[in-house]
Amino acid sequence: MRAIPVNKFYRLINHGPCVLVSAGNGTVNNVAPAAWVTPVNDEPPLVGVCLADTHYTTALIRRYRCFTVNIPPATMRRALVKAGSMSGRKIDKFAACGFTALPGVQVPAVHIGGCVGFIEALVHRAVALSGVTLFIGKVVHCAVARHLFHDGRLLTGRARTLHHVGGNRFFCSTRAK
Repeated sequence: MRAIPVNKFYRLINHGPCVLVSAGNGTVNNVAPAAWVTPVNDEPPLVGVCLADTHYTTALIRRYRCFTVNIPPATMRRALVKAGSMSGRKIDKFAACGFTALPGVQVPAVHIGGCVGFIEALVHRAVALSGVTLFIGKVVHCAVARHLFHDGRLLTGRARTLHHVGGNRFFCSTRAK
């Protein structure tokens, strides 16, 4: 075994899919890439997303009390990285990254066209931590591309989701055995 710096602990466990968290009211919108997202509970259905307090998306989630977790395919890698390199306070990230904003189903926050799927949530609790906020949202709607979900599970080989492993490095999901 090799010791690693404790501030890199998350790189051992956080290689779930990268997501794009969208927030706003349908007219005012923003999006932020996030790798720190997790199921919290299944009954009631809760999802957790951790975002920096300085992000515009964080401010919009606080204001509108909802968010959408969008799961992009690997083909959206460049747009995901680009979205993380600019502030939505200064530029329309949807236009700059080529994202298509689609109306929310149960929340005002839009979802992003072309994604594998999306999860809409209402803020259940916000936990302020050292420079970040963990938003725990009650899932009120979710959807996935028909051809990517079978027998109650995501077909990861077909979905080809992005997974962040540190810095500007990602891997792509493959067939589950």
